[in-house]
Amino acid sequence: MMKSFLHRAVFVMIVLGALCAGTALPAFAAPAAPPVPPPPVAPAAAAAPAPAPAVPAAPAAAVQEPTFTPTESWSGAVTQLQSADRMTVDHGGTATDIRLYGVDAPEPGQPHADEAKKIVTTGVTGQAVKVDVLTKDNLGVAVAIVTLSDGRNLSHTLLEAGLAWWDLANAPSDRDLKKLHALAIAGGKNIWADPAPLAPWDFRSSHGGEQFKYSVKAKEEAAAPVEKKEEPKKDEPKKVSAKGNEVYVGTFTVPADIKLPKDVTPESLLVQHMPSIAKDASGKPIGMAIPNISGIPFATQFGFKDGDIISQVNGMPVQDPAQIMSMAPQFKNVKQFNVQVLRGGQPANITINVP
Repeated sequence: MMKSFLHRAVFVMIVLGALCAGTALPAFAAPAAPPVPPPPVAPAAAAAPAPAPAVPAAPAAAVQEPTFTPTESWSGAVTQLQSADRMTVDHGGTATDIRLYGVDAPEPGQPHADEAKKIVTTGVTGQAVKVDVLTKDNLGVAVAIVTLSDGRNLSHTLLEAGLAWWDLANAPSDRDLKKLHALAIAGGKNIWADPAPLAPWDFRSSHGGEQFKYSVKAKEEAAAPVEKKEEPKKDEPKKVSAKGNEVYVGTFTVPADIKLPKDVTPESLLVQHMPSIAKDASGKPIGMAIPNISGIPFATQFGFKDGDIISQVNGMPVQDPAQIMSMAPQFKNVKQFNVQVLRGGQPANITINVP
């Protein structure tokens, strides 16, 4: 049998490029912070803020220079916290509604909503935050990068703690958010310790909530000539379509004693081979594209080639990297994986047997 630390289904998923290691590793949930009071309301002319209560803070994220050109910036106290990713910040005596850029936190009533809100409360209580407004969403709410007094990017902090989703629909090209989201999934943190977490946009749809949309421009994009805007980005999803009849690649058996090399971890594979969703000409998802899939241990031995797009696993369409989190538990005792890939636009079938 395979080693206990490497679940058969998760191992096969790694080979497929889904890289869903979180289901095979212990769930490292962040310790619960003690209760803290709600953020104080800051008057127009506030005295120096009181020191924050001594409470555990979220793990520090690697904060970089802002990627985007802000439309305006200021510092102020958080006067109200509607949810982990929505707050009111004092702007020279004016209460300004802010939505965190690039993340979508659990809605009130969802699992982990209170934990997400608590980690934000801890970071903003008694402290001014820096607000870099990037744009406004379709609901008229300012979308901003919020930086805590200790220099942490609040969006990064929530993602790193596994207490928010990467907002792929509105910030598709932000590689920092993508990386932190992937690492949280791999580590099985908080939201990702649940077998099938419900995304907040799906929760809003089922509860009649409003969906928000926005777009922002990077510094280099805003300064570039108009004609350069048409150049495809490096991480832009491939657009292909299936054609012709399905071909059979072969049947492969996973050796009973197989394991990853000592210097390779599921987390490192996840960061190195960032999967993206490939789309057809109409924009419809058709599968998962894995950059340099041949670099994943054992992938070539199991019939995969660079350029393959994984479209189905045991008849289940693969249309979202986070979707694998809910797929893996269903494969707990499965011993045969029928994988359909698109190779050169043509469907091909690979069968993998697991002892």
